[in-house]
Amino acid sequence: MAAVLFICLRGFVFRPASAYPGVHFNQGKNAAWIGVEWVNEAHDAQAIAALADDLAAKQIVYVFAYVSYLKPDGSFNQTFGHASDFIRSLKADQPGLKVLAWIGLPLGYVFLSDPKVRERVVAFASDRLNAALFDGIQYDAEPTVDGDPNFIALLDETRQAIGPRPILSIAARTTWPILPDAPWTHAFGGIFWSASYYKQLARYVDQIALMTYDSGLGQPVLYRLWTRFQVIQTSNALAGSPVELLIGVPTSEEESPSHHPAAENITSGLQGVIDGLNDYEAQPGAVTGVAIYP
Repeated sequence: MAAVLFICLRGFVFRPASAYPGVHFNQGKNAAWIGVEWVNEAHDAQAIAALADDLAAKQIVYVFAYVSYLKPDGSFNQTFGHASDFIRSLKADQPGLKVLAWIGLPLGYVFLSDPKVRERVVAFASDRLNAALFDGIQYDAEPTVDGDPNFIALLDETRQAIGPRPILSIAARTTWPILPDAPWTHAFGGIFWSASYYKQLARYVDQIALMTYDSGLGQPVLYRLWTRFQVIQTSNALAGSPVELLIGVPTSEEESPSHHPAAENITSGLQGVIDGLNDYEAQPGAVTGVAIYP
């Protein structure tokens, strides 16, 4: 029992730090998800300028603006009528911001195995780029299971349609902490993504935003550890890849079975990111920054 306790403490709590303790990891290339109201409703120039200045002050470069989701009837919700005005005003104040159209794909009824469904999604994404001057697309397809080839087909077809310049980003599922990327760990594919799937996805996208939240954990220390190991695992999976990796950190105050604000919050999340980047097994060079949700 003492040996088991020692192994657990060594593996989860008392972890050796990296060779460069105290290194400042921030690259000034962070991100934030923002609500649909910014592109669905009219806002005066002052309000948008205030948002732009706030984002820039926090060194946030990427803005994931929620535009729509695919409904059960196969149509997209028309919630983006003011997107062009929003982007124009935002960039007039802060030209360096990159605005991506955040698109929801609820896979409970959206079947990406159907080529016609993928065609509809790709057409919508292309239209948003052309009509509203977005800098790219972010797909939030949930729940995508580990190794899903249909999601990769969607990414491949999207890239062919939009060309090489727009940013293609995805919201990504968590990995299984600690365990090696072995065939037997793929049994958890309904919940977690394997390192091999991360590597495969990285060949099709420019950016991966890891959703560390909705862990169901009820204590800040546990969520901090969870985030730490997500940073370790995903940074190792994507080490050497040109893809940008952003670690999602939650700010939502909504209580739910999967999200407890007292545990999952900006304080415990950011500390978990820092702990992960300082872990001797991490690859901090593979992490671009953090993404604040929502």
